[in-house]
Amino acid sequence: MRKIKLLAIVCMVLLVETANSEIKAQESGDWSMTVGADVTNKFLWRGLELADASFQPSVSFDYEKDDWAISVGAWGSKAFKKDDYNELDLSAELSWKNLTLSLTNYSEYYGSEFDDHYLDLGLSWTVSEKFPLTLSWYSIVNKDKCPTYLEVSYPFSISVVDFNATVGMMPFEDESYYGNDKFNVCNLNLSAGHEFELNEKMTVPVSAQVMYNPDLKDFYWGVSAGYYFTLDF
Repeated sequence: MRKIKLLAIVCMVLLVETANSEIKAQESGDWSMTVGADVTNKFLWRGLELADASFQPSVSFDYEKDDWAISVGAWGSKAFKKDDYNELDLSAELSWKNLTLSLTNYSEYYGSEFDDHYLDLGLSWTVSEKFPLTLSWYSIVNKDKCPTYLEVSYPFSISVVDFNATVGMMPFEDESYYGNDKFNVCNLNLSAGHEFELNEKMTVPVSAQVMYNPDLKDFYWGVSAGYYFTLDF
């Protein structure tokens, strides 16, 4: 377990150092900062309903140059219902062509106190721009047995509506986090949305999703709307 924790720390350091190197190496690049928030009727995540109606703000710093992309950000979820589940996440991503390496620190908090945190190390691969099927592997590396989630997703568009179809599964036994005692499919999800552009810097995304967890035999639906603005520098 100590080796796994060390691996997670090394990955985070490499992501940050790569970002610093890119900044120093390029006299000019394409940096941007995006700030915004969503309001949703349900906090849905990987086949689970984590909270009722929530306010979800975020901020990210992004850099793109040639085949490389770097993103560092923070995201939070504050439930409107008292004593419901809240979350604060810090994340870093490094992408090269069709590969993306990510590390996210999911932190649970109640009131003003943090309860627990999970280091989620992920690797995603997209087949191509013409066939954007994406395979993703995520493992929580600071917990016993490294709870793992595997996902296959495919985005597509019909007219002005953007869709994303997802199948998520737990490939290994893990009763400590996901609660499965064998391989099972836990997330069948279809989302649809559209991003309204107010101008070049401001957008209003609106989306809806339906989600079914075959393992728990639970069905969920969610809608969300947000407001975001982007600054380039």
